[in-house]
Amino acid sequence: MARSEDEIRAEALRQKIIGLGETSHRKSYYPQLQEQIDELHATLKALQDSENKYRTLIENVNVGIFRSDIKNMGRVIQANPALCRILGYESEETILEADPDGFYQDPHDRDVILAELKRGGRVKDRKVRMKIRSGGIILGSMTLTALFDHEGDISLIDGVIEDITEKEMKEEALRQANRKWNLLSSITRHDINNQAMVLDGYLTLAIERTTDAEVRKLLSKARGSVQSIERHVAFAKDYQDIGINAPRWFDLRESLINSLIPLDKASLSVKVEVDDYMIFADSMIGKVFYNLAQNVVRHSKGSVLVVSTKEENGHLVLSFQDNGVGIRDKSRLFLRRNSTSGFGLFLSKEILSITGVDIRETGVSGQGARFEIIFAEGQHRLLAASQDPPKQ
Repeated sequence: MARSEDEIRAEALRQKIIGLGETSHRKSYYPQLQEQIDELHATLKALQDSENKYRTLIENVNVGIFRSDIKNMGRVIQANPALCRILGYESEETILEADPDGFYQDPHDRDVILAELKRGGRVKDRKVRMKIRSGGIILGSMTLTALFDHEGDISLIDGVIEDITEKEMKEEALRQANRKWNLLSSITRHDINNQAMVLDGYLTLAIERTTDAEVRKLLSKARGSVQSIERHVAFAKDYQDIGINAPRWFDLRESLINSLIPLDKASLSVKVEVDDYMIFADSMIGKVFYNLAQNVVRHSKGSVLVVSTKEENGHLVLSFQDNGVGIRDKSRLFLRRNSTSGFGLFLSKEILSITGVDIRETGVSGQGARFEIIFAEGQHRLLAASQDPPKQ
């Protein structure tokens, strides 16, 4: 029996509703919906895996990591186990309840750090004496990053704290040992120098009084050896402070100008064309600058020295370019030698290596020598005023 038109429409509607019809909404949308649900599950799983890895990393590192809420009196709102251990708290819950002013031996340090964060948004490797819960004091190294609200005010601070108390004590002990060694070395040099001067006087007198040409020749050689000893003693005195003092930041231009003052300006014209940088280096960095300039006078036979700066792939390159004869054999340029001649370049490289700074010679023989000192990222910064803190 043939169905009526109304019956056919009713059946089609039923099939559509239960998802069996050719034009069923459920049939057409279900695969797409299921695909989106599967993608969502995969994304959530990836996020959970990432969070678990991040949490494991944070909980197992040996440095303290935290977040503090400036709008809530600067209280710590998140902390890893290492921070609790460093500051002497039993758990994250106890450190979250602590007064942040109590973390500092001098509460004024916190005000200074906050002011610096407001200016530049970041504080790196700041040494601060901190109070632990038991009442003791440690030396901490802090690196902080400020998060700003839409009005440009600090809302949160993310920080890392490392306990460097033991490291600092060892470094200070080493500095004290070096100072004692230098004192002994100074006394020894003084005594050697005095004896060498006496011996030189006797040899000079002997040379003047002898008429034997062969004896005079031997005495002159002996006197030359004594004078060589005196030069070595003077050379050792110049470099006795290598590594004694902790590296620090120097004004590049000021350091260059001061170190080049002793040069004989009549024989060498020096042009300082450097930008306004601060450099992180050993306290004897000025000796390196002087050596490179003096090298022009003694060996390169140049009359003009240009000192300039440029940035190259995040590095600061400080160049010493002269107009002398250049250097043909560079194979032993920075190697240790048996005489004081050329030994200055070896020691210059050693001084620079204390802070990981490199030096190279890139000049062309016949066109002058070109020494380049390379300060890596983090070893140099512009003297320009800090930029306003970023707004989020």
